Amino acid sequence: QKLLADLIAAPDPLWFQVKLEAQEALRVEPQSGPTLYSNILSQPNLLTAVVEHVANIVASPTSGFRFVMEPTAAKNLFMKELTPSDLHAISADIIATATRSPSSGDALTATLFNPGIHALVSYRLSHRLWLQGRKGVAHLIQSRVSSAFACDIHPAAQIGAGTYLAAGNGVVIGETAVVKDDVTILQGVTLGGTGKVRGDRHPKIGNGVILQDGCAVLGNIEVSDGAVVMAKSIALKPVESMARVSGVPAKVKSHRPPLPAEPELFSSDHDDYLSYEQKEQIISSYSTWRESFWNAA
Repeated sequence: QKLLADLIAAPDPLWFQVKLEAQEALRVEPQSGPTLYSNILSQPNLLTAVVEHVANIVASPTSGFRFVMEPTAAKNLFMKELTPSDLHAISADIIATATRSPSSGDALTATLFNPGIHALVSYRLSHRLWLQGRKGVAHLIQSRVSSAFACDIHPAAQIGAGTYLAAGNGVVIGETAVVKDDVTILQGVTLGGTGKVRGDRHPKIGNGVILQDGCAVLGNIEVSDGAVVMAKSIALKPVESMARVSGVPAKVKSHRPPLPAEPELFSSDHDDYLSYEQKEQIISSYSTWRESFWNAA
């Protein structure tokens, strides 16, 4: 907890960017003042801002969770259980969403209004509780995330940093699924089992993979680094690195070309290289700050 407090207190370029965007939004639209002040401008740091906003959603008056825990207690639970590696992951998720989402476009919008970010923050708490054996509360948070964001992520699943979860609608990630860093997950993606086996039965998704709208990856198979599973496809066999697969069942249609020397940094095309090497490209200006999180994790 002391280490997390020290990291929160350290200079944070992303939080500075979010506050600058909030101040500009306030200048353009003064009527947004109460929302911007309560959620951003009055908050001491990024983690507190995100956690308070998400806790109010998770413990809203219409949720069953409200009968177990008030928003203040929910916020305290987030702040107590999240770790330095979670703080890094949340920051990387916001950067990924701001840079890969055509509809978000900036860190402020990603932080306040992207339900994928809110679902991931809630998942990271439920995952910590699951690892501690507190499975009842973990499942309760999972249930609330499912009803609030239409996104079902099992608390035992493993999800890396820099995840872009677009909206979250219809996304299902199973218990033994592993999602590494810088992965893009669009609407309606399923990382599920085949229904034929028990135990380790869900997919393993490599770094920089893009899972397009409505695709499904079923069974304990690997989708290797940089691969793309095209929209509405169903992958039942392992996918090799940098391959583009589509169809039912999914088959290799092409391969992504080698990474260019200077890839375009900002693009609305989901089939580009923003999510592959995203960390190195986007967080280069935050290198000292970022490495402190990795060392603490």
